[in-house]
Amino acid sequence: MFNFGNFCKSFSKITLSNNITGFRTIVSKPNEISLNNLRDNPGAVTKKVRVGRGVGSGRGKTSTRGHSGQKARAGHNIPRAFEGGQTQLFKKMRKYGFSNARFERVLTPINFNTLDRLIRENKINPNETITMKHLFDANCTGAIKHGIKLLSDGKQNFKHKINIELSDFSEPARKTVEALGGVAQNVYYDRLGLRFLLKPHKFDFVPKRARVPLKYVSKYPDHVTGYMGAYSTKGEKFLQVQEQEQKQ
Repeated sequence: MFNFGNFCKSFSKITLSNNITGFRTIVSKPNEISLNNLRDNPGAVTKKVRVGRGVGSGRGKTSTRGHSGQKARAGHNIPRAFEGGQTQLFKKMRKYGFSNARFERVLTPINFNTLDRLIRENKINPNETITMKHLFDANCTGAIKHGIKLLSDGKQNFKHKINIELSDFSEPARKTVEALGGVAQNVYYDRLGLRFLLKPHKFDFVPKRARVPLKYVSKYPDHVTGYMGAYSTKGEKFLQVQEQEQKQ
């Protein structure tokens, strides 16, 4: 009588013509490839790990997560540098490097709409040279840390001829003032000089006017600059210029 179970056991031990036992063959030559031996390389596909399927599986009950705790919860997320609540190492160490951001020269903005309103309210006189002191006394700006810059907002409605001295002007704003016959003059003040200009009553002496840093030479061509004022903004030696003026 034919026994199918014994037949399967004996068939699994049959050595095939290519000297490889069983059906899990590995193709080593191109001419050995056929439809019956196409499969992934050994280890390319792994069996899915099933957890929580009883104690006998070795991955039951706590499902490989241990007994309670933050890491046993779904959606837990512990930052990489987290040290249990104590001060982290990177916060204990000093910061290295340098940035010029703290020394940035930020100018307070003002526009033509504000100037027009101040002139119409008679808070500033357009017939005299307008300085940052006039604007500060008119309360048109808040704190002025490094100076004031005129922007071009409202230039189409501004019709006054003015002479104005500020730290800087946008190019459209300068052209608008000059097109109306006025003068837009750049003036440089350091922190001390600007404070003396705005609040002279707080000083019992007159501070010396600061020289222009070399990187601002193009904006303030009429100011003395360089180390100890030895050079003018035009690149000539200031002392030589003084001697030539005295000889003339």
